[in-house]
Amino acid sequence: MSGRESAVTTGRKGARASARNTRARSLRPWPLTLATAVSLGLLLYVASTSLPYLVSSPTTDPNFGALNHCLSQAHPEARLGWAVSPDASRAAVYGPHSVAVCGPGDFVSRRELTGTLALAFDADNRLWLSVGGRLLREDGAALRPMGDFAPVALAGHSHGMLALDDSGQLVAVSPGGTVLAQTLVSGSASRLSVGAGGILAAVLSEGVLRVFDARTLTPVELASPCAVETVWWLDAPERLLIGCAPSGAPSFTVDVRTGVQEKAPEYRSLAPARRLSGRPLYVQGCDGFPCTAPPP
Repeated sequence: MSGRESAVTTGRKGARASARNTRARSLRPWPLTLATAVSLGLLLYVASTSLPYLVSSPTTDPNFGALNHCLSQAHPEARLGWAVSPDASRAAVYGPHSVAVCGPGDFVSRRELTGTLALAFDADNRLWLSVGGRLLREDGAALRPMGDFAPVALAGHSHGMLALDDSGQLVAVSPGGTVLAQTLVSGSASRLSVGAGGILAAVLSEGVLRVFDARTLTPVELASPCAVETVWWLDAPERLLIGCAPSGAPSFTVDVRTGVQEKAPEYRSLAPARRLSGRPLYVQGCDGFPCTAPPP
């Protein structure tokens, strides 16, 4: 037998082979189409879930993105708090065991510190920290002790730093560590903030708002129209916007020098945010980093 087949045998086998090939060709595109669909679906899922995160990521923030990128690399661990300098050129974060500082330019620093309770920048962009029962201030590459004091809140003002401890003791400290003034503020879980120019300070505790001269801590008489839930300092140093409790109640603008109060034109949900004392810029926390907040 040679390698040639009869015409009848070859025709039948060819027909069967042709039918099989046709079926195979008709079936092949289905697995490819299914794989393509799965790939496209996965791509759409990743894009739809990742894009919102990237858009709202602290590292893409229009004002603090570069600083946050630096801080995320210098301090990848859990973050308990943050601070921004008055001119937004520096930022810092802290965790249970370390503090990281970035800016301006390529500056980055990390210190291993345990027990940090609060940090803030003064008018000269120097960092102050409450660590282990002491108040410390940046002095070049070192930290200079400013006193045996353990504030839970710090806020820079035009002549130094304000410090508030958990007993309600509010202290104004000069850049050199001299106590300028002190007073006792009643209430727990107080929130401390300073307005534009670092001239006036506010302490909000249990719905009660108190305003002081930031340097002398002289009280500024203020008749609040309601139990206060949130406070936003406005661009004019003497003006602030208060949100009344409970959420959804009216908001008021207040001139703390004249006492004039005006109802805000419409209610807006006022998330807590800080106005930088050196720039008309509002900041709020996002994932442990500072991020730009919309103005009130």
